[in-house]
Formats: sequence, structure tokens, C-alpha cells
Amino acid sequence: MKALYDVAISGGGPAGSYCAYRCAQAGLCTVLLERQLPPWTKTCAGGVLMRAVSRLDFPIPDSIVEKEVVGFQVVGEDFRERFRFDRCLTYTVDRTGFDLHLLRMAEKAGAEIRCGQAVESVRESDKVELSTSQGTVIAKCAVIAEGAGSRNARRLLGPPPRGGMAMGMRSIDITEEDPGDEIEVFLLDTPTKRLERYPMFPLMGWMFPYRDRANFGVGGHGYGRAELMAGMDMVWGRSLAKAVERGRPSAHPIPILPRDRFSTTRTMLVGDAAGLVSPMSGEGLSHGLGSAILAGEAAESFVSGDASALRNYDNRVKGTVVRDIKAATVISPVLHWLLGVVDTRAFFHTVRQEGPYVEAWTRMALGEETWQRLLMMTIPRFHRLFFRSLT
Repeated sequence: MKALYDVAISGGGPAGSYCAYRCAQAGLCTVLLERQLPPWTKTCAGGVLMRAVSRLDFPIPDSIVEKEVVGFQVVGEDFRERFRFDRCLTYTVDRTGFDLHLLRMAEKAGAEIRCGQAVESVRESDKVELSTSQGTVIAKCAVIAEGAGSRNARRLLGPPPRGGMAMGMRSIDITEEDPGDEIEVFLLDTPTKRLERYPMFPLMGWMFPYRDRANFGVGGHGYGRAELMAGMDMVWGRSLAKAVERGRPSAHPIPILPRDRFSTTRTMLVGDAAGLVSPMSGEGLSHGLGSAILAGEAAESFVSGDASALRNYDNRVKGTVVRDIKAATVISPVLHWLLGVVDTRAFFHTVRQEGPYVEAWTRMALGEETWQRLLMMTIPRFHRLFFRSLT
């Protein structure tokens, strides 16, 4: 007779592994299924905001922290504005090591880890059955944490929102000198003199510093490979961190619209599979870990006999994570429109002089502030940001 698990989790990325950790910590019989064998490579910038770190109840080992970032520079075609802080706002990490650390923490907590087993289908009845190439796993409930391209999320809850995927591209390259402790953000294709509805994610670039290396990348909504490669060339050319030899960039989808639903009768979606990514920056780790915590709590309640727990998970995600994302969706198009109609150099110079506003953004990165509160601070400051930035 097949073993009956309390919860089965498909996907061993940060959201899936941390959900498995939380479930095992709560005493649930937990199994995690991951299609790849470790170590695997995640195509992303490798940044971990302190708001994401605050979601974890265990430390990140120094061995996988590349840099403690204490500043960033906004780079336009003809300007560079620097913001420096008195504390670390984000780590850059080796994502291979970071993901493996979360997976090992889940295993240490008591979760059974099965790598090299892709979940080919999910069937719900009085239990949930996850079919793999090595047999069927049966559980009382399941969590889908398979990332932006999750086929099982599509089968269970339909396709993601139309037009809700952006595309990113990145390359990790050795640099001539150590790249320092500041991120560079590149404004590559700022909209001009029009205010569009979301999704509005114009092409932006980044340089995230590692130890003697840098993560160079671009991301945007509605761009093809040639446009992304042209953006990469601009990032490489404008960055103060000079790549010794440019690598071959890898591309990845970025969900920029959350799904309408996040649960079925016996399954829940977390992280990128649920479309829980910031529309301002493409950062999804904070929201992924947040949804993992909520899914773990829902699974514990469901196994204890609360038949409404998964439906409540849906409502809790909408009332917390999605509410935060929607506040950012209001700020995002207005900000990009502003950057198109004002003097961009003057705009960021004005922002830097708004001490309470910069402090609020800092607290947001640390996990001490929400996008809703930030939105309420933006509204009364809009006229100052606008008129002081006109040429």
C-alpha cells in the first residue's frame, strides 16, 4: 500500500523548499518532488532583499553570500545618480548554493526530498495524486511551486493572465576589479509622454556585484531576443564593473501579473507559479517566501480537519501579497510616465533630497514597510517630484 503524505510539494526552488521546511517543522508528513538533480542553476539577478531574509527563520550561510549591498546607482544615457545607505539592504548570493541550502534545511526539518522526479500530472479526488516517472505520490493536499512555466498550474487553474509574462536575460562574468558593494540600475527604454495601464515594464538593466564577478542583466515586457541582447550590450558598456570576457546570456520568463486564483480543492500555488512578482523590479523571492509561509499554515490547518483552509489560503494571499503587488502596480506606470516627461537626472536628484521618502523605500527593502504605505506617501509628494523635475 502506498504511503499517504500529509502534503506533497512539486518544485524545489526557494518557495517550494521553504514551504516543505515549514510543513515539516509543523509535524506534517511532507515530501518534496523536484525534477532536476542538484546542483541546478537559476537564471536571475541573485539578489536577496532583507525583506526576503526576514521571512526565513534561519540564517543564510556566509559561504553563499557574495556581497552585502549598501547602495545603488541609477544610470541613464547621460547621468548617474548614487544612493548610499548606512545598512545592508540586500545580499547577492550564489543561487545554486542558496537554493541547495533551503533544500537541505527542508530535509533537516524532516521533509522527504526526491530529486530527479518531475511531476507529470496532478489528479484530485478524496486525495491528491501526483504522477511521476517513478510512480504516484498520494497526499492529503499539494503545493505547486514549479516556477513561471508550471504546466501543472496551467492544468489546474488555467493559463496565467494574458500578457502577464515579461522576459529577463543575464550573464555572470568575471570583472577586471572587484565590483564593490553597490547595485547599478540602468534605464534603457523609459516611456515618454504617455501614461499606460499595467502591465508596463519597460526595458531596464542591472549589475549586481559578486565577489570578483558581476551579474549583468536586462528585463522587460514585450521585448524580443534581439532587443534584450541590445540591452545587454548597453549594460555591459555603461557599467563601472567591466567584464573581462562577456558570457553567453541565458533567458528566463518573469511573471508580472498575479493569477486570479491560487488554490483548488486540494492544491495551492506559491511563488512564480502563482505570478507573485514585484512589477517594479521583477523581484519575486520576498513574495514567494511569503506565500510559502501561508501555504504551510494552510496545509497544517487542512490536515487538522479545516476543510476551508485552502480557500482561506486564497483569500490570505489576496489580502496580503497581492494587495502589496497591486499597490506597486499603481506606482509603477506613474513612475515610468514621470521618467518620460521630466528631466530624469533632476527627478532622481529630487528624490534623493526627500529624506522621509528615501527612508520609506529603505524600510520597504528591509521588510519594515509595505507598498500600500509607500503609495500613500507617493500621492502627496507627486506634485513636488513632478514640478521640481521639469526642465
